[in-house]
Amino acid sequence: MSLCTSSSFHCSLSASPNTHQFLIVRFRYSSRLVISDQIIQQTPSTLMGDTLIPFSNLRHPRQQQSIQFLVNQFLCSFNLHSSVRRTICHEILSFALQFRAILPSFKIEANIDHVEDLIIGEQGFQETPPPRTRGAPESAIERLIMKQKFDGFNKEEEEEIGDCSVCYEELKGKGKEVSRIPCGHVYHKSCVLTWLQINNSCPLCRAPLES
Repeated sequence: MSLCTSSSFHCSLSASPNTHQFLIVRFRYSSRLVISDQIIQQTPSTLMGDTLIPFSNLRHPRQQQSIQFLVNQFLCSFNLHSSVRRTICHEILSFALQFRAILPSFKIEANIDHVEDLIIGEQGFQETPPPRTRGAPESAIERLIMKQKFDGFNKEEEEEIGDCSVCYEELKGKGKEVSRIPCGHVYHKSCVLTWLQINNSCPLCRAPLES
């Protein structure tokens, strides 16, 4: 007989018209006892915390980065792995950007459920590896590497630029080389190159990189 634990996360999202624009994020936890692939017992979902994040104009990169930063800060309080936090942040922002073109003013509710399984079985538990993702084309990455000089921030970006949406550190920090990808968003060069090794899209708007 073997004993192990496994965690899963699910983010359910909804949007509705509202005079004031804001995002509500709730983090809930429940646990299950699993024996021989059967759920024997499950605890009720418990609210562990929530936060309200107002926003105004999602067309501005600064506003998009602000939402990601604040959601990430909230999730940090629950000791989630950085990859889990990053995935949830991107899901929420992508959902919000879809509704930007449909509703003039709206609110978003994001319910994040953390389910922890205590698994007891004869054969033990083998975690299924996550599906492999395809990174950006090598030619596109090479062009980004070879691009020596950054074209600089425009006037609007100078006023609104904030943090890198990959590492959540200041874009204008000393010693940090930055790079602009085809969609127009700007990141630390080392951060976006690492990201593009496993993803063929912009971390912020999900636009595919040119091949």
